[in-house]
Amino acid sequence: MNSDNLLVPTITRKKGINGQIKQRSEDFIVCEKIDETHTLDPRIETHKLPGKKGLFLHFVLIKNNIDTSAALDWIANLWKVKRNDLSIAGTKDKRAFTAQRVSLWGVKKKYEEGKLKEINLPKIKTKSLCFRINEIRLGNSWGNAFHITIRDILTDMAQTKIKLEDKISEINDLGYLLNSFGQQRFGTIRPITHLVGEKLILGNIKEALKVYIGKCYEDESQEALEARRLYLETENPQEVLKIIPEHMHIERKMLRELQKHKNHKQAFFSLPLQFQKLFIHAYQSYIFNKYLKIRYEKYSKDLSEPIDGEKAADNTVLAPLIGNKTKLSGQTEEIHSKILKHEEVSMQDFNRPIVMKLGGGGSYRALGMKVYNLKIDEIAEDEINTGKTKAILSFELKKGSYATEVLKEIIR
Repeated sequence: MNSDNLLVPTITRKKGINGQIKQRSEDFIVCEKIDETHTLDPRIETHKLPGKKGLFLHFVLIKNNIDTSAALDWIANLWKVKRNDLSIAGTKDKRAFTAQRVSLWGVKKKYEEGKLKEINLPKIKTKSLCFRINEIRLGNSWGNAFHITIRDILTDMAQTKIKLEDKISEINDLGYLLNSFGQQRFGTIRPITHLVGEKLILGNIKEALKVYIGKCYEDESQEALEARRLYLETENPQEVLKIIPEHMHIERKMLRELQKHKNHKQAFFSLPLQFQKLFIHAYQSYIFNKYLKIRYEKYSKDLSEPIDGEKAADNTVLAPLIGNKTKLSGQTEEIHSKILKHEEVSMQDFNRPIVMKLGGGGSYRALGMKVYNLKIDEIAEDEINTGKTKAILSFELKKGSYATEVLKEIIR
């Protein structure tokens, strides 16, 4: 599947600056905003975390160029704790420099005995350890603040400034952008999370594992591709484990479980619970992006007024993220019926026990995304790309919205 099929088109009309993001992980700084007054900046290693004293360890995870799940795996291994006891408000970009809160249950005695120390590795740091009363759960944040460097811009600094000011003015005048799920929701190098989710929704765990372990994308290393092809050809975990690269932690975990128990369901449920939920949520996100595109292009470009079947709350128009508790009606049902028929999936498929177990009940999501405090911080010569320009922007988004969708509007 072409990854462009996962995404929603841009809606701004002015010409973009045609630069590149994430040439370095430090070009994409993500600061979790706990609330209006607490922002966690990875460039600052000491933070005062909010909340009353309690039994949950809270700390700031600062990571650089590693995905959230892998970072939590490292912490669990180094601290010798259960992976599922680590909880976060949301995942952060892999190729980025990020800071976020994490909570951990059951380590107060260990901490007091001096057996649990800060981690200081090149890619992972745990800072500001303290004990608070509540567990951190998915969604327990206001959102994120971003500091983004766009590089390899062809125009000079003066022209770049003019283009950026025009874009920012247009975005502010619109009042919103399309609140679509970004590429990282589905995977950047391997956009497969929704494909795995589809197999789970259809009740085929064996095929879900086959997609996750075996589906090949040419941007991967030759070693990774050889391991994936061998699994597709043989489905022999013992042989694949001999050649699969060490950094493929999730695949290796699945393969070890398959080797040990020869049970696909057991192999899947050996993964951290938040990781299991990722696949169902990715498929719901995929359907939402399709809905948003059709709704905007064929029904109404006005995201301030609901069409039949949508709802409004707090001056925001919401559409379903479909699941087993979703009740569709009107034009919303009409659009979803067309999408699901094309996907060969039915609403009844969301009633499978595995979908309900993994949080597939469904919810509502805003159609429009408001960009807060969007501004130019700096325009300068690009020290990495000779003769080119770089621009540094900052902005804030509420939880669930994707910075890459804002940058797509600015760059294209």
